[in-house]
Amino acid sequence: MLMDSAERLQSAAALQQQYCAGMPQLGLYGLSENWLLKECGHLHWLAIARAQGRAVPEFADAAGRKSYAALTAVHLHEAHLDAVTENAPFSLSVRAVSPGRAQHFSAQTLRSGNTRAARIELLSAFVRRDAGSNRSIVRAPVEGPECGDRTLTDAALSLQARARLFRSGDGVARMGLQPVANGGVLRAVDITPCPHNDFNGAGLLYFASFQALADRAELACFGLRPALTAERELYFYGNIDPGETVRVELLAARDDSAEFAHWWRVRRCADGARIADLITRKRRLA
Repeated sequence: MLMDSAERLQSAAALQQQYCAGMPQLGLYGLSENWLLKECGHLHWLAIARAQGRAVPEFADAAGRKSYAALTAVHLHEAHLDAVTENAPFSLSVRAVSPGRAQHFSAQTLRSGNTRAARIELLSAFVRRDAGSNRSIVRAPVEGPECGDRTLTDAALSLQARARLFRSGDGVARMGLQPVANGGVLRAVDITPCPHNDFNGAGLLYFASFQALADRAELACFGLRPALTAERELYFYGNIDPGETVRVELLAARDDSAEFAHWWRVRRCADGARIADLITRKRRLA
């Protein structure tokens, strides 16, 4: 049964999940960032569905073609993922807003006990395949009411504006990083994502797999550096088909005794198309 408008907004704004940290949620140094991003993406879809009165996040465009809410930008910040320890209870809460036609934004808060362990902001747009390939992804507006907590509008518009800058190629300096002049690349690593682990049920290279690509490239270039992500921004422009290889390029790096940061750009090897930018700041562990 469909909910009325007031119920939809209240449900979306009040969405919250409780967890107990076990091996699926944990990584080597605390809560797994990859698990966290996947779960936040899932809650983002649920918030959109609930705001539209749907029992499950299943969408179609005006012509009835299946559409997906693909993430265009993600910002993880104020992260203290080591605050979540084995068997500890923790929670994720979600508030959502629609900052523009067919776009949706959610602000999510990770808490462990009384500690705020991270804030995560996600921006998405509805898309579909135009010609059967993941290279043919196009926007696919889905009819439906706006979801929302309008108090989130400023945060949503800020992430939306940054995403627009990066998509245009005019990305600004972030986390103390400035790309090499004239589009120079400091290092590069070629990686073939695994069809069984890196692609989602929609057949797309999953947004959280881009985070994993950046970490794999970091390991390949710099070796093991015990550290936890304090902040990460991800901007998405395209996708690949299973079996394709990507080149992960290091555009800028900063390194000091307390933390380090890097800016990676992901390109399809086959045609050189830029499909993502990832800017990361990590704090060193003692």
